[in-house]
Amino acid sequence: MVRFKLNIFYAISAVCSLALVAYAWLAFLPSFEATAEYPSIRNVVILLTILLVAVSGIQIVMSVVREQTEEDETAARPEPEQS
Repeated sequence: MVRFKLNIFYAISAVCSLALVAYAWLAFLPSFEATAEYPSIRNVVILLTILLVAVSGIQIVMSVVREQTEEDETAARPEPEQS
């Protein structure tokens, strides 16, 4: 039987990365709305969003650790050869 264990540090890191994406779109980008730099800042925020979502996905995958039970270990061991 395979059991899963959650690494809380990776999970917290993924949540913080997604919070940073939310901050970039909801607080940082609107502060440049009436300026000439808005299009370039928007492009930077889009790139930042793509990278942070990818990082969050990787962190979520890394946060799930698979544990092997005794049944899995005995099934994984090869049978001793008899000669």
